[in-house]
Amino acid sequence: MNHLTIRPAGSGDASALAVLIGAFRDHLAAAVPTDADVRTHLPRALADPEKEFSCAWVDGEAVGYTQTRFFTSLWVGGTEAHLDDLFVVRRARGGGVGRALLRHALARAQARGAVQFGLNTNERNEIAQSLYRSEGLSPQSHAVYPGGREVFWVTRIV
Repeated sequence: MNHLTIRPAGSGDASALAVLIGAFRDHLAAAVPTDADVRTHLPRALADPEKEFSCAWVDGEAVGYTQTRFFTSLWVGGTEAHLDDLFVVRRARGGGVGRALLRHALARAQARGAVQFGLNTNERNEIAQSLYRSEGLSPQSHAVYPGGREVFWVTRIV
């Protein structure tokens, strides 16, 4: 791999970040967010002090990103960081970009005073689970909720 740089994304990175978000959506075979949704909401998300996006760049080309939310949690006794997205374009996978992005997100969470860092992933995504375990993360849902798996419930309110 050529020269890898990872840094927090700002408004000047919105176009590159929008392309990466669209690529992640397509990788997931999801219908949302649409490109119009990204154009509408990404500027506000980039300006939100409780969110942080970071981009991985190889020789000036954006090849991956993370999105982390920070919030005060009574359950952890301080700031909690939740990694919402970690994505690397196909051509850059297998070269350590994902690991570098995860380490960067963890370091940024620590720098912002987070006392806990968490994320969700598909239970069948063995590559991601292997990465997370190798970086010191461990699955917690069965420890938090004995006798059953945690279930994520949602409803659209608009």
